[in-house]
Amino acid sequence: MPAPFNTRKIETYRDCEQVSRVYPPGHQLFTEGDVPQGVYLLGTGRVKLFSTATQGRVFITKIARPGELLGLNAAVLGKPYLVSAEVVEPSRINFIARDEFLRFLDRSPRAGTDAIHQLSANYYDAQRDLRSLGLSQSAREKLAKLLLEWVEHAGDPTEAGDIWLRVYLTHEEIAQMIGSSRETVTRIFSDLTRRKVIEGRGEALRVCDLAALRHLARE
Repeated sequence: MPAPFNTRKIETYRDCEQVSRVYPPGHQLFTEGDVPQGVYLLGTGRVKLFSTATQGRVFITKIARPGELLGLNAAVLGKPYLVSAEVVEPSRINFIARDEFLRFLDRSPRAGTDAIHQLSANYYDAQRDLRSLGLSQSAREKLAKLLLEWVEHAGDPTEAGDIWLRVYLTHEEIAQMIGSSRETVTRIFSDLTRRKVIEGRGEALRVCDLAALRHLARE
């Protein structure tokens, strides 16, 4: 099932003219290099943001979650997108034209504050990812840090203390997030499972030893 609808963000932009649609997996919202026509408010589902190198290698920069404004940086600056956006799972997304969005920011302090908060979060995330990729010594460490980031968004553990993650990405896509290869990611997952750090059940992933995962992220 897709992630829950983010009503708080929809309420913030309730008085802003917008068009709501449900998009299937694989639909591309925008492409790097395009001039922004507006912003996309993600209500349900998930969208991946990625860049493609000249030799065809793909690097996923982020998996957007419900409540995020996609293409915000480019739309505010009026500059071409630096990334592409593709729907990962069935998603309800509201499109707001750029001119309408900018006018709405001028007349709505709440929306302006919200946009500032997300722009700051985008910058923080970019700096964190750059630091992680630049300072991490191994693909294992990078993968452990990625799993810990997912843990932060997973919510509270179950009554038994278990932490469950929904892994909606393939090993190839995970490799594109940490700058590695699919074979390496598969090998690391197998090793973590053998060591009982994690346990996989289809799309579900249980973190069995959070302390061990944190230790791996600090290697």
